[in-house]
Amino acid sequence: MSDTMEKLAETLGGLMKKAKEVGAQVVETVDKNGAVRDAYARGTERTKTYARIAKLTLELNREGEELRKVYTEIGRLYFEQARDSAGGFFAPLFAQASETAEKIRSLEDEIGALRDAVAPEGAEKDIEVEIGAFDDIVSADEKAATGGD
Repeated sequence: MSDTMEKLAETLGGLMKKAKEVGAQVVETVDKNGAVRDAYARGTERTKTYARIAKLTLELNREGEELRKVYTEIGRLYFEQARDSAGGFFAPLFAQASETAEKIRSLEDEIGALRDAVAPEGAEKDIEVEIGAFDDIVSADEKAATGGD
């Protein structure tokens, strides 16, 4: 190795030694004050707190979804029970539900007619679009959500 390279290596070695010494002094000084331990403890507590917040948020969302399902079932049962005798502020909502159901039936009929028009004679249908009654849709959604049969 040339003299220049040896001197450079020696200088770099000396600088690294000094950097380690200064770093050790800084850590020792900081540790005497407890700042590193305190920062670590605060960081650990914050991490635990954020993890708990995330867990509670998931639980909150689960409970909110369960409540939505219960409300949907209540609405479905009430709609079935009072379909022909809705009064008060329910009357316009029942009318809207009936109009929407009629639009769905109309769209189903139009889709069926279009399928029949484009399907070759004797061929099986390749697209199947089916929209069930309100009860069927809600029941299927409930079963899918609860994993029930």
